[in-house]
Amino acid sequence: MTRTCEVAIVGGGIGGLTLAAGLLQQSISVEIFEQDTELREIGAGVAIAGNATRLLQGLGIDLTRIRE
Repeated sequence: MTRTCEVAIVGGGIGGLTLAAGLLQQSISVEIFEQDTELREIGAGVAIAGNATRLLQGLGIDLTRIRE
């Protein structure tokens, strides 16, 4: 099977998924490669400050479902 994409992103963490969201808004095809078989919490605590929150919301990422 042949796959085509303009950008390949290695890693499905916050950075990789944010990059993918931004590129998709620009109509750039993206493929994300993640080693793990599912996305899950791994115990790391992450704080997203006000500016980062506004940027993520600007990308259309719904943060209302995130636990505090």
